[in-house]
Amino acid sequence: MKSVSKTALIALLGTTALAAPLGALAQDAPVTDDVITVRGVNIPDEKRVTSEISSIVDEESFQRTGDGDIGAALRRVTGLSLTQGKFVVVRGLNERYSTVTLDGSPLPSPEPLRRVVPLDIIPTSILSGSLVQKTYSPQFSGEFGGGLVELRSKAVPDEFYMEIGGTLGIDTVTSFSEGLTYDGGERDWLGFDDGARNIPTPVANAFFGSGGVQPFDQETVDRSFDNTDTTVILEQDIPPNYKVNFAIGDAYDLNSDVRFGFNIAAGFGNDFQTREGRRDQGLTNTASALAGAQPFDDLPNVSQPDGATLFDFTSTTQIAEMNLLGSLGFLIGDNHEISSTTLLLRSTLKDARVSTGIIPEEDDREFQRENIEFFERQVWQTQLRGEHFFPELFDLEAKWRFAYGEAFRDSPYQRQVLKSRTSANDEFALLFGSGRAGSLSTGAATLTFSDVEDENIDAGVDFTLPIEFGSQFIEFDFGYAYTDKQRDTIVRDFSYVEGSLGVPDPVLTARNDVVFGPGVVGTDALNVNFITNPISLDNADSSLEVNALYAGLDWETNQYLRFALGVRFEDSVQTTTAFATGAPGTSLSTTEIDEDYILPAATITWNPLDDFQVRAGYSQTITRPQFRELTPATFIDDDTDQQIIGNPFLVNSEIDNYDLRFEYYFARGQFATLGFFYKDIENPIEATNDVQGGSALITYLNAPSAELYGFELEFERRFLLSDWFEQDLFATKDLFVASNYTFTQSEVSADGEVNAALVDSNLGAQLNPNTNAADFIEDGRSLQGQSDHLFNFQLGIEDVEVNSRATILVNFASERIRQTENIVDDAPAVLERPPVTIDFVWSRTFEKFGGEWEAGFAVRNILGEEYEAVMEFEDGTSADFDVYDLGREVSFSLKRRF
Repeated sequence: MKSVSKTALIALLGTTALAAPLGALAQDAPVTDDVITVRGVNIPDEKRVTSEISSIVDEESFQRTGDGDIGAALRRVTGLSLTQGKFVVVRGLNERYSTVTLDGSPLPSPEPLRRVVPLDIIPTSILSGSLVQKTYSPQFSGEFGGGLVELRSKAVPDEFYMEIGGTLGIDTVTSFSEGLTYDGGERDWLGFDDGARNIPTPVANAFFGSGGVQPFDQETVDRSFDNTDTTVILEQDIPPNYKVNFAIGDAYDLNSDVRFGFNIAAGFGNDFQTREGRRDQGLTNTASALAGAQPFDDLPNVSQPDGATLFDFTSTTQIAEMNLLGSLGFLIGDNHEISSTTLLLRSTLKDARVSTGIIPEEDDREFQRENIEFFERQVWQTQLRGEHFFPELFDLEAKWRFAYGEAFRDSPYQRQVLKSRTSANDEFALLFGSGRAGSLSTGAATLTFSDVEDENIDAGVDFTLPIEFGSQFIEFDFGYAYTDKQRDTIVRDFSYVEGSLGVPDPVLTARNDVVFGPGVVGTDALNVNFITNPISLDNADSSLEVNALYAGLDWETNQYLRFALGVRFEDSVQTTTAFATGAPGTSLSTTEIDEDYILPAATITWNPLDDFQVRAGYSQTITRPQFRELTPATFIDDDTDQQIIGNPFLVNSEIDNYDLRFEYYFARGQFATLGFFYKDIENPIEATNDVQGGSALITYLNAPSAELYGFELEFERRFLLSDWFEQDLFATKDLFVASNYTFTQSEVSADGEVNAALVDSNLGAQLNPNTNAADFIEDGRSLQGQSDHLFNFQLGIEDVEVNSRATILVNFASERIRQTENIVDDAPAVLERPPVTIDFVWSRTFEKFGGEWEAGFAVRNILGEEYEAVMEFEDGTSADFDVYDLGREVSFSLKRRF
């Protein structure tokens, strides 16, 4: 037993602990003469005192693992994994089933295929930590199938500080080796285009209007495109990766009642990634065409759809990243705080890729595909929030927030050039359709401009009213939330076609800047045409408006039992509108999902022993289709070059969630837990394959139902080495051990009907008459993105005297479905096999040159594992859908604190 004054307790616990009910921290704590008796079981530990099942990642964890972005850090949390290195999968449910917020407000997204922000662009250096909540509580959005990832920005400091740091990294596959690039603009290294990629004025009408390229403007339009800096892929030695960071903050007493503080953090860096691998894509019922496949072999004529390819590729991506966080706060008296946070994130990808290989249906020639891309991604958001405590109103607490944010993804001058040759001694030549006398093949040379703009408004107010009835403590919570999301998407595709003069033979094998230079494209030898195809709806507007009310209570019936009960009412309207530029009137496709829900939630916590507690939870939640999934406009997945099209006939998914977890706490932040979970999903949204307009593509369907279940084990403990060894060497050292394992199973049912879409660029989207789910979905397969096994392990030695840490980290995720099966063409699912990564991270603080320094060293992917995504066919053959080497990464960091 320990007794402290209430004031001292608040000072001890700090604001993080006070986010939990005071009664939860002081069970069995009668108040007498302003004294509270605190049981040892209730030491301030957020994971422990919160009423929900959750995991906590704090700044200490960031320092231990050395992860530079929050996505990399979250993959070490129990039950979490990442897809594409940036989208979180919680308990086998991909990003569409989870919510990501910053200080309580969702961030806008620059991703064209997803509504959630990519986590790889959020650096850990600007965060104080993250909460991952896995059981639903009504103050959060009802879109809570997998869980909530709540990111927390760094708080306003109590005193002055300043930090300057940098990191230098070497990738054994990329750094100082030959890679690919192209000229682009002079400011590409900063992640900003210098105007070289601006849309030419003569093209503006074709880009934004509905008339396309007019005949009388043809040569003017052709000459206006940049045909020098964005056409030629070059080889050069790739420099090492680097990052620099700066942070400063301070606090001042403006008068006896008002304290002001601010915090500014900024970072900039360039990361380079060269990938060499294989992409066998578009194959259906067999991969036998791969057997001994070499250019110009007499390959078996295997029946495959148009577009099937067996290509080796080399790509180099330069990622220029910039981030800026500014926060300020006013503490007014003891009971009121107003603060503001503004965040800017930029991540620009400059990519050059060359693929060489064969097409099974055309085995008399070798093909070469060149891709040149530039993607500017930006997110900014500003939030104003307040926290108020009113002792005169029965200790009522009020919190409010208002956030406005915008995001965009701009991709100008996205080029693809397809060439071929019929002999190994020949030069690759621009591809013609049927002999030299034929016209230029469709898709031989294309030019794409695309733009995604996202806008987000979030507002909310939350109230907490604590009431004590004798020895019982009840917190009443209620509030209101409003969200408004808007997204506009535009895609404009152009292709080069042969004009009336024809293209001379020598030009076909010339460099791209000659082929597409003014001497050719400005003379009616080659013309630029606006592309329309049978399914091309290339304009889309989407919106989602949600009004929500919630109420709940957190009730401690006695020192052993606690109930968290609540309900949320959500009224939402989600709309999408899409049309084809070539037929803006007749192709108009509009859909609306207008639904309201009452979502209950209940969690019971039983504390039979001082260090042991049991939690059980039940809730109902939903998942709405993402904008891209609901919009019948075409888009290209830049990771696979595959065509994506949405389905306007999707409906919301509804989920029943069941949770049970046993928890044992050794001390603060040290625990062992065993948890079980089960989810019953009605109308889960799944990506599927289809063929429309003669093209293979990926679209989306509501499967009839799905089940998901599993269990989680986690252990985290710190051991004093001085208890094991008497030598002075171990007197100040701790052994840190953390491990977690998650087993998950899921089954998707095809027993029922689906609403599939058929898209027509003249008529818009219409219902597919085929409604049998079994014709689109393999019955009983796993959910997309779900791994059966997830495992993490950390073993570290920490010296508390010199503040040094050395940690070995292991991360494993078992096989999962990256792309679902194609029932029509008898193509199996694409199975992703994430690499097993073993990392070593070391850091130490020391005094030198009159100041405090921190040095760091890390080795990533020590095993040198490669990335694999494969297709396995029933005849025993397999194809490398996407396979490439991952280099080992070595980095050195140094930080100076003032």
